[in-house]
Amino acid sequence: MRPTRSAVPLAAVAVAVALLVSGCGGGDDGDGKGGTIDGAEDAGKKSPGAESSSPGEKDAPGDFRTSDIELPDDLELVFDWDQPSDPDKAAALDGAADYMRAQMHAVAEQDPKDPVLTKHVVPLQTAQEYAALLVKAHVEDGVTVTGQDRYYREEVGDVVDENLAEVSFCVDQSDFFAKKIKSGKVLRTEENASSYMRFTIVMEKDSAALWKARTFQYKPKAVKQCKG
Repeated sequence: MRPTRSAVPLAAVAVAVALLVSGCGGGDDGDGKGGTIDGAEDAGKKSPGAESSSPGEKDAPGDFRTSDIELPDDLELVFDWDQPSDPDKAAALDGAADYMRAQMHAVAEQDPKDPVLTKHVVPLQTAQEYAALLVKAHVEDGVTVTGQDRYYREEVGDVVDENLAEVSFCVDQSDFFAKKIKSGKVLRTEENASSYMRFTIVMEKDSAALWKARTFQYKPKAVKQCKG
């Protein structure tokens, strides 16, 4: 089944953004759940992303370890993932990594319509809506991001119709902080339940064989899944 445009209200995406931005600050312990984004039904047949423990060539197509997206020197995105042996799954995982990089690039540029971000999303879908709201929230607060954002415990679903795959992974933001743009002050916070999240993204391959983010699911305070 080919997914249609998500029926999830934009307000639900806004809530996920608010929770993620607040993850740079405080939060109560717990295991909250985010709303489910439509479009993942058939793409959600999951198998471990770490199908092969031996990585491919450094510059091989679909290699999440390489990217032409440039980020600020004080921002590091760490992908503790294993390279899938299946080329389509590898390409989908690579696309998911670049979607995360593109989000951070747009935040650094303070531009919700950043061309780098636009390149890595399917237009008018929740992955684009989420990213744009995330950037706008940082712009409104006068902050950018700094530190280390770590991605791990990945899963890549079976490829459906040769152009859809679901990618899920944990996010550790215990060393990831907001930074005031005017003063450069880093708003450091202590590690807490909000430091751990689980993202699920449906990736879609376009006519140029580029895997772009289509739909987005967010689970905050994913301590049970992502810590320990």
